[in-house]
Amino acid sequence: MQNYPAMNNKNALAVMAPAVIFAALAVLVALAGCTARPEADSAPVTAAADIEMPDQVFDGFEMSLTDDGISKGLVLARRAEKYGELQEFRASGLTVFFYTESGRVSSVLTSRRGVIHTDTGNMEAMDSVVVFSSDSTRTLHTEHLVWLKGDNMIRGDSAVVVTGLRGEVAGDGFTADVGFERIDLKNPTGDVNVLGDKF
Repeated sequence: MQNYPAMNNKNALAVMAPAVIFAALAVLVALAGCTARPEADSAPVTAAADIEMPDQVFDGFEMSLTDDGISKGLVLARRAEKYGELQEFRASGLTVFFYTESGRVSSVLTSRRGVIHTDTGNMEAMDSVVVFSSDSTRTLHTEHLVWLKGDNMIRGDSAVVVTGLRGEVAGDGFTADVGFERIDLKNPTGDVNVLGDKF
């Protein structure tokens, strides 16, 4: 049997040093492979089931706006999507005829988009919203407004421009009846006489 010379402490360190360095390098390489991937790769993938889909789609949509059986208006839309769980219709190419108590058209609203909330009966109009009186003497331009079913009023918190026979006035929001008999502007600028009696 061949006898190997006994290894003293100095020789042992000399032999072990390369092995320790190699092991440390191997650990560093392994850790480098575990670094976080770029954010784009770690973004969660949306399952098809998570995408919100309408329950029904209507082309040439029409709906009456009523309150306790009294007709308040008529909604027409080029297209509408019904979302039952959200209790709303999402419409595009919107036109709304608002009625007086006697059933005459008091004003007409147009917008690119709108939402009808079936739980409250309220309606939102957004994106290039225009409301004009039935005689076309008064016009309101804004980007978003809400029609409140209970009091038959329209309100908005975005910039608004109102034009009438007396001139033009702008504001940061408004509250008005659908026939423009009464209108209040937030921070009005321009010819405030426009807000006089029936403009």
